[in-house]
Amino acid sequence: MKKKMSILFAGAFFACFLLACSDNNNNNEVVNEPAVPDVELADNVLVLTDQEIPNFYIQEAIDAGEEDPAARLSGDINGEPVTIVKLMGKTNHFGIDIRQSPPKYIDYHATVPETRVWVAEYPETRDLNLQTDATGWWTMYVVKDTGVDLEFSFIYEKIDWITTKTNINTINDEDNIDFAIQFIDPFFYEFGMLPLVEGMMRENGYPNFFFKNAMVVTVGKSWGSMHDDRLPHGDPGATVSAKPVSDDYIGPIYFNKDVIPDLSQKDVSVDGGVVWLNMPVNTIYEATAHKPGVNYPTVRFNITEADVGYGVDLYIASPPDSLEGDNDSPPGEF
Repeated sequence: MKKKMSILFAGAFFACFLLACSDNNNNNEVVNEPAVPDVELADNVLVLTDQEIPNFYIQEAIDAGEEDPAARLSGDINGEPVTIVKLMGKTNHFGIDIRQSPPKYIDYHATVPETRVWVAEYPETRDLNLQTDATGWWTMYVVKDTGVDLEFSFIYEKIDWITTKTNINTINDEDNIDFAIQFIDPFFYEFGMLPLVEGMMRENGYPNFFFKNAMVVTVGKSWGSMHDDRLPHGDPGATVSAKPVSDDYIGPIYFNKDVIPDLSQKDVSVDGGVVWLNMPVNTIYEATAHKPGVNYPTVRFNITEADVGYGVDLYIASPPDSLEGDNDSPPGEF
């Protein structure tokens, strides 16, 4: 009897041992998580963060953000402190059609499709060959560290057109979908504006003047924008200043009401345009405006030696990212 009990006890112990081993093996079994799908991001998605986030989650946030921007702007992408901001802008075909008789201003709503747009502070973006679409608009998504502002100076290029660089724009954690550039008509620039300005300067104390590195701002009303049809959008009677002050450049020269640089114009006209000429490179310039009772922002331009290699001739701050003050009076009024 005692021997039979021992055998039963041994069998029960062995069964429990096997069950325990079985449970232990199940607990240590490696669970394979589903693989994150491999996604190739479009060229207009600029990843400017060191946080390691699979492309799948970046694209997922961008797609969801089309209906609910909070999916991109919450400051948390796949558990990382990252924000994805949407940038959009329009390339305005700007100038006067001097091939007509009499010359005629180019339609204010005209745009320039197939224009390359890239960011000077991130020169590798030039190789992405991002372009404006058939409507003249471009779109970028910027994947950035939440709470860390970036600086973007956009460069616009198109074969046979005038390569143009913008002022420095601050990219924060919010979308900015109303950028614009006054992209000068190349025929008007070469056969109208360029000879006019060079002739004007040579006749007024600069006999050896050749046009280069023009820095242009618009001093405008609070509502002034290339996306707003109210014209003229200039804030007449204002004056401007630039820093650093130097004898190595010329200006300011104010545009008259006919949108032409005019040495006899002593302050901002209803057009709002102002230009400085032959700006030395490798300097960050600041420009602002002054008028009693009106507050204006300051714009900055980074004019570099690298710009020369890229063929930049014009530096333009276009509304609404130029010198729009808080004067909300109607068009043409003081």
